[in-house]
Amino acid sequence: MDELTRHLRDAVAGSPPSRVDLDGLITADRQRRRHRALTVAGTGVAAVVAAVAVPSLVAAPGPGGMALPPMSSGAGDASLCAAPVPLPSGPEPPLATYDTVRVRPTELWEAGVPRLTAALRAALAATVPTNVTVTGTAPECDRPQFAYQYPHRQYETIATLSRDGRHSHLRVTVSPTGAEAQADCAGAPDRRDCEVRGLGDDGVAMLSTSTDPAGGTLRWVQLMRVDGTSVTVTAGNLLYGDHGRPAARAAREALLTSQELVDLARAPGLTLYP
Repeated sequence: MDELTRHLRDAVAGSPPSRVDLDGLITADRQRRRHRALTVAGTGVAAVVAAVAVPSLVAAPGPGGMALPPMSSGAGDASLCAAPVPLPSGPEPPLATYDTVRVRPTELWEAGVPRLTAALRAALAATVPTNVTVTGTAPECDRPQFAYQYPHRQYETIATLSRDGRHSHLRVTVSPTGAEAQADCAGAPDRRDCEVRGLGDDGVAMLSTSTDPAGGTLRWVQLMRVDGTSVTVTAGNLLYGDHGRPAARAAREALLTSQELVDLARAPGLTLYP
């Protein structure tokens, strides 16, 4: 597997720095997938962003579930899709225990999911070019929305960008900044093509773009906010949750520029300390 492909997969599967046993986490995840059940709730959001087969349905989520609070009765930006909620019946993966630069946020994820979703949708409406559409990758949900990843203590969403029948992916994660994190290019997909940019009161952003001879492109931006929140935004022409679209439909580029990714990361509401 070439270097870019590895980074593209890391961009989707990555998590904040932690001291968990990664082998154990992978094993637990595989066990959970074998016994996974779904709950269909009118107040839920799918945490599944790739095509994963799920065998059965149950009534309510456990500690690692991704259920959401009731949907808004109106059509506001924070309204959430009714979607299946993955519920592991096997062992829970270990909780990430990495130290953070400040005390972890006290906002409950039930409140954080709709708040961050509203902020993201507003930022997408203001930033994404009018000839590019953004759709959610969760089944039965055409709008991007966050899910809370309990083991990693972070919020994440993956969406599909489309233009002229071609597609690429967009991934946004919001997490506490690790105590050992540095405003440098150590975590960039390609350290040879990386820029560190000061953004004043918004913090410091790292920007990197990776390409390969086969046409794969990944644009990566990580913003370390001064309030202790890290926002990571990636866009690339490797699709996730593409609902069966053939690889030939992949866009020739990431469909969003690095500056547009910076603008998304800087959205005022994408913070864990509102």
